Amino acid sequence: MNNKYLILAAMYRYGILPMEDNPSMDQIKDILTTVNPHTAFPYSKLIVKKALNDNYGITKPQEVEPVLKELLQYAVTDGIIYSALIEIYLHAPEQFASMSREKAAVYFSAGERIKRYIKPFAPVWEQFHLMERFSDSKEKLRSSILEFFRRENDGERENLSMLFKKNKCWLSLTGGRSMAGFNLSRIISIVSDASMIGFLTEKETEALLNQYGKVTEALFGSWQTYFSSAVFGKQLMSAVSGTFILDSSGYVENCYKLAAHKGKLLEVSGLWPGSDMTEFCRCISEGYGFGLHESESHTGISEPRFAFSRSRVFPIFHKYGVGYLLDQEICEPSYRVPVSDTNSGWFSDMEALVKKKKFKHCPDEIPFMANSRLLMTDRYIRLLEKKLFGSRLHVIPWSQKLHFSYEFTKHDLIAFKVNDMTMFHLPRNYKKVGISKKDDGKLHKDKVISYYLEDIKNAVLAFSELNQILGKNRVQKER
Repeated sequence: MNNKYLILAAMYRYGILPMEDNPSMDQIKDILTTVNPHTAFPYSKLIVKKALNDNYGITKPQEVEPVLKELLQYAVTDGIIYSALIEIYLHAPEQFASMSREKAAVYFSAGERIKRYIKPFAPVWEQFHLMERFSDSKEKLRSSILEFFRRENDGERENLSMLFKKNKCWLSLTGGRSMAGFNLSRIISIVSDASMIGFLTEKETEALLNQYGKVTEALFGSWQTYFSSAVFGKQLMSAVSGTFILDSSGYVENCYKLAAHKGKLLEVSGLWPGSDMTEFCRCISEGYGFGLHESESHTGISEPRFAFSRSRVFPIFHKYGVGYLLDQEICEPSYRVPVSDTNSGWFSDMEALVKKKKFKHCPDEIPFMANSRLLMTDRYIRLLEKKLFGSRLHVIPWSQKLHFSYEFTKHDLIAFKVNDMTMFHLPRNYKKVGISKKDDGKLHKDKVISYYLEDIKNAVLAFSELNQILGKNRVQKER
């Protein structure tokens, strides 16, 4: 499932963008706006489930929404409180750490400062009825702000002063939203993860993404304000650790690289078009020493077959530890796959297979695996089954529930099957085992089982999940 608001959690996904391969904008958009950002990790569902439990106490579906509402509450109330603290620091940076509660109270009593801090959050405040009586809320917020200036909180205020000083260059870029962007990015990430492990249905996921995404879109007017707010919030929470938590340095660097890329990666979703990230990038680069390597600063032209193979198929295969099934060097004897270099011999071989008359297919189908008897596309598996007299072409749609299996041939090869028909001999990842391709070819069945049984079973799981994903996409397109 794709949703434009998932890009609000892009800082958690930059690490799985294959930037060194010069991905196309289509590939980048697919990774940044799909509901499942962690499929590139083996056993990712187990890891994500543990992370939701360890980091947020989410152990079952009904615990998801209360956490989201709590984080939204934090986004607003903490957003207002820290906006006030930022303002008073910028007003008197040398006095902030030692400022008394009485002096802070005088500062905040002037004019209608609290109203001004609340104003950016008014749309969220009203939509979610976060605090029923404005007058009571205003007084509670004022009290919470002044709590920071009690003598027993001198140490915390000193730490804040140091953080503000380090980031003084760009604190004003948060636009009065302080740390709200950080908690909103967490909300989007939690919705994505909860959907991935089955705690939310697709319909529930889309509704929550749209709900919180629209709030974020209304609260922030540009990517610069949103990223500044998100980075500030992450810095405040830099001491927090846990399962699958991206550390502060990695979070800030990912934000910088997404913002600094000449391809304007953040605009693929259509959110806040034309955002000027110049000041944010300058301040983060100078303050933290981050830069964008030449190998990460380009995008490529999308070759549809390679783009589909890398963005749709590879993450699933890689998740189950069988990404090598798309490594042409390993799978060459069994089938051909798309490669990024369209002039390569491997690609030309696949081109010839795709154009075979017996594999006649629609022009908009995307082939991603082929041999002399098999053509696999985003819609169908076309398979020539050998008969006693001639052969029969089977056209199997991904929208059907398919049965994948394997058996050993008399030559100890692994016949990989769909609906009990052999598609190809499963490639064996001799590189992982640490032997040569030649030595792999001499292995007897007991050694093949010893070395590769886990990969064989994982290949069945990977193709079964691919069946679910491509089948669901096909059904959605036909509606």
